[in-house]
Amino acid sequence: MKASRVAVIGGGIGGLTAAGLLAKEGHAVTLFESGPTLGGKAQAVMVEGLTLDTGPTLLTLPALVRGTFEQLGALDLLPPFTELEPQCTYHFKDGCGFTAYKDLERMADSAAELRPVERKGVHSFYAEAAAIWRAAGEPYLEAPFEGMAGFMARVARRGIGAMLAGMKMDTLHALAAKHFQTHHLRQYVGRFATYAGGSPYASSAAFALIPHIEHAYGVHHVRGGIGALVEALGQAVRRLGVTVHLDTRAGFERITEGYRVEPVAEVFDSVVVNADPLASLRRESEPLSLSGFVLLLEVEGRTAVPHHAVMFGGDYRKEFDELFAGQLATDPTVYVCNPSATDSSMAPPGRTGLFVMVNAPAMPLEEGRAEQARRDWESNAERVREQMFEKLVRHYPALKGRVRVVGQRSPVDLAARGAPGGSIYGFLPHGRFGPFRRPRIRGGTPGLFFAGGGTHPGGGVPLVMLSGRFAAQMASAHLREGA
Repeated sequence: MKASRVAVIGGGIGGLTAAGLLAKEGHAVTLFESGPTLGGKAQAVMVEGLTLDTGPTLLTLPALVRGTFEQLGALDLLPPFTELEPQCTYHFKDGCGFTAYKDLERMADSAAELRPVERKGVHSFYAEAAAIWRAAGEPYLEAPFEGMAGFMARVARRGIGAMLAGMKMDTLHALAAKHFQTHHLRQYVGRFATYAGGSPYASSAAFALIPHIEHAYGVHHVRGGIGALVEALGQAVRRLGVTVHLDTRAGFERITEGYRVEPVAEVFDSVVVNADPLASLRRESEPLSLSGFVLLLEVEGRTAVPHHAVMFGGDYRKEFDELFAGQLATDPTVYVCNPSATDSSMAPPGRTGLFVMVNAPAMPLEEGRAEQARRDWESNAERVREQMFEKLVRHYPALKGRVRVVGQRSPVDLAARGAPGGSIYGFLPHGRFGPFRRPRIRGGTPGLFFAGGGTHPGGGVPLVMLSGRFAAQMASAHLREGA
C-alpha cells in the first residue's frame, strides 16, 4: 500500500495506539499533543519520591493491552502486571463492609456476612452479568459501531436468547435490586455506572458487563502505575517513526487534497482526533457525564489501606440526584487507591502515597456560567477536602495526624486539559440505548476518525486503546480506497 500522511491530534492512549499502528503499516504519522506530556487524562506525577497516577488507577482486559503492544512490536517495552486479589474493599455508612474478589465463592462468602441470602444473589447476579456480556458486550466491542443494523447482526449470531436479553434490559439499579436485598450490594453494583460517568438509576443494565469483566479477567496493577504504561506507549510509537510534537495545539480543516493541519500548515491524507468529539459533531448541548475531584496524599509510614477501597455515602440516590442537578454531594462516596500496597516502587520506604477521589458534577459550558463555576471551585475544594478526610479517618483511624496533601485535581484542571466542562468521559450514556448514542469513530468527512474515551467503545484504558485500534483500522481502509 502506498504510504500516506496521517495526523493524529491528541496524545492520549487512544491517539498513541492509533499513531503506532498506522506507522507500523508504513504511513508517515505526525502526532500533535497540546500539553507538555503524552497520556491525555492518564497522567502520573512524582511528588517528593511518591509516584501517583492522576487519571485511571487500574487495568482490566489485560489480554487486549498485551495484544496491542504485540501489534506494535513492543512487548519488550510493556511493564509487568500484577493481578489483585482481593480486588476492592467496600465500606458502608452503617459500618458494614464487603470485599470483591475474582474468586466468586470468596465474594459470596463476604456478601453472606451482610445477609445469608446475598450468597445466592452474588451467583445469580454474576450469571446474568455474564449473559449480558455475551449478548451485548462482546458484539459491542468486536467491531466499530457503525449503526444498529451491524450491531444486531453480531448479536443475532449469538442466538435468539441474546436478542431477547437485550430487549429486556432495564437500569443497572433495577438489575441490582432484582438480585440483591441489601442496599449495600445494590450500591456495589450501582458504582459501576460511574465507570462511564453515569448514574445507576439512569444507566442501562448493560453496564453490568463491567463487574463481569473484573470477575472474569481480573483487576490488575501496572508496575509503576498507568503512567508507566503511557511511557511505554510513547517509546513504542517513537520507535516506529512517529513524529511527536508536544506543547502544540493543532487544528484542521478539510480541503480538496485532504486535511490542512495548523500550525504546521501541512496537508495530510487522514486525521485521527484523540479528543472529545461532541463539539466537532455539534452535540455540545447534550448532558455531560460526571467529573471528579482528586486529592494526592502523602502518609507518614506504611498504612493498612488496601490497594482499592470505596467508602459509600448513606443515600446513593440522593447523591446522584445532587450531582446531576449540578451540586456537590452532601455525603459523597469516596474512592481511595494505595498503589504501594502492591507495588513498593510507587513510594519510598516508610511513606505511602494515596489517590483519593469523589465524583463531582461537570461544569457548565456557557462561558459566563463556566467562569463562575471555576471561581466556585476555589471555595468548594476546601469543603470537599474536609469531607474526604473525615471519611478516610472514620474508616482508617490510623491515618489521623499522618496525612498531608501534596496535590489535587479539580474539574477546572480537567477542563484546562480539554475535557468539556471537566467531564471525565464527555458523553453521558444515560437511557436504555445510551451506549448506542455514543459518538462514533468515523467522522463526518472522509478520512476523519475519532479515538478516546468520548467515542466508541468508551472509557477505561483497554477500551480507549481499542478505540485507537479501530480508528487505525478504519483510517487504513480509507487510505487503501484512495490509493
